[in-house]
Amino acid sequence: MNPDYQRALQQLDELMVFFRSTGEVSCTVAEQEDIILIKLNSLKHTLKPEDTRAIHNIDRYYRRHIRHDHD
Repeated sequence: MNPDYQRALQQLDELMVFFRSTGEVSCTVAEQEDIILIKLNSLKHTLKPEDTRAIHNIDRYYRRHIRHDHD
């Protein structure tokens, strides 16, 4: 199986855990995080190994939010 695809699925899982654990008090921020979680979950279920652009974008998003890298 495609290792980049497998990594992207793992990154999506980690991103969902991250956004679930932030526990924002602000309703506006909590709603935004809920929307992000819905999008991440949907992407996880629709992502295919040949979706190289989406896989690359997941990696960039992951690095920005989890590893705090900046492109």
